[in-house]
Amino acid sequence: MSENEYIGDEYIEVAESAASSVYEEAAFWLTAPETYYQALFVLASLAIAYGVTALARHFILAVKEPDGRVKAFSKRWFMRRSGRLLLPSLTILLLAAGEAFVEGLIGALDVVHAAQRVAIVWFMWVALRAFVTSTLIRTVGIWIFLPAALLQLFGWFDPVVAYLDGYGFTLGEVKITAYTFIKAVFFVSIVIWIGKIVSDSGEGYIRSSETLTRATKELLIKLFDIVLYAVLFMVTLNLIGIDLTALAVFSGALGVGLGFGLQKIASNFTSGIILLTEKTININDLIEMNDGVFGYVRKLGARASIVETFDGKEVMVPNEDFITSRVANLTHSSTNGRIEIPVGVSYGTDMHKAYDLILDAANKYENAISDGEHSPKCFMREYGDNSVNFLLTFWLEDVTTGRWRAQSDVMFTIWDSFKEHDIEIPFPQRDLHIRSGLDVFAGQSKSES
Repeated sequence: MSENEYIGDEYIEVAESAASSVYEEAAFWLTAPETYYQALFVLASLAIAYGVTALARHFILAVKEPDGRVKAFSKRWFMRRSGRLLLPSLTILLLAAGEAFVEGLIGALDVVHAAQRVAIVWFMWVALRAFVTSTLIRTVGIWIFLPAALLQLFGWFDPVVAYLDGYGFTLGEVKITAYTFIKAVFFVSIVIWIGKIVSDSGEGYIRSSETLTRATKELLIKLFDIVLYAVLFMVTLNLIGIDLTALAVFSGALGVGLGFGLQKIASNFTSGIILLTEKTININDLIEMNDGVFGYVRKLGARASIVETFDGKEVMVPNEDFITSRVANLTHSSTNGRIEIPVGVSYGTDMHKAYDLILDAANKYENAISDGEHSPKCFMREYGDNSVNFLLTFWLEDVTTGRWRAQSDVMFTIWDSFKEHDIEIPFPQRDLHIRSGLDVFAGQSKSES
């Protein structure tokens, strides 16, 4: 007989012995009268708890509450959710209160104690579903935390952990087992959840500060997130049980791989820090990019920023594009913006009168700057093929109110003024001259025919 066959037979004998022992213990437990008496007490406790809960819910529902959804995590929200814990709580209390009675009457409490442990896990399950709003944490809690709690209450946790620790592999000096994987899933989920809560709280606190500029707030939020998740990463590895010194070589190789594979992400992240430090682009700035993206900056993210265009689109622009390409910031240091309107008039027009009417249209516009170096100006630019061309320029006090609307309003004013003074805005035209020599060619054609 080979060594492998001998080891296999030994495992089979151990398994058969354990199964036989469990079978005998279960048979004895099921045939004992005390088991059924205790089960009857457990069912009676559960029925009483259910009845009291039903009465309590009947009286609570009889009191009318104002309509509308209850805000999450408010006082009323907690009061409503706490009502779900009434049934398991009463069951646990009744089982604990009747221990002395059952022990004096029957002399055994093994079934009652087992029911108490199950009721405690039931209480945890109801609390998890009632108060945890995160789907991820709720799922992890139901499939990992509750089974672990049940095993711990029945004293089976350590044997199961030892069994799971027997299956795994070694990566360098780090041993990865099935138990390590389960711990990783559990702790990573918890840490991500806590990190999200802390990150949102920190962001809200920084944004509420009135002494910081908007760019400084965005920079502090990013730095806070970096430090927070770096600390949470180290804490997670420690909770899982992975030694950081054992990952030195692996981290070096991973760093080189990430350096090549995540160049763009690193570049965008660095560009975001530069933007916030230099303050060249801020939230709600009106920008125009080389590729035609034109709109307001609504968010400066760690990897990309969001630009809201005038047609309602939210364009995610990588931060690197703000650094490496040409970007026009129309509101960086001032909200003033210049509008240009080309105007052509016919050659028979009184040019001085046309000049005055064009300039007056800009001066009448209420949002135009009418004094100083930004006052409206009109220039005769060229003698065109069909018209004499003028160029009107004027400045808006706030370009964010819209350049197209200002241009349209001034052009309508010019149109009405020209119509009132009989000034023609010509359209392209060509004069066709028929030479008399064509008659000779026409006569030759007839003679040949």
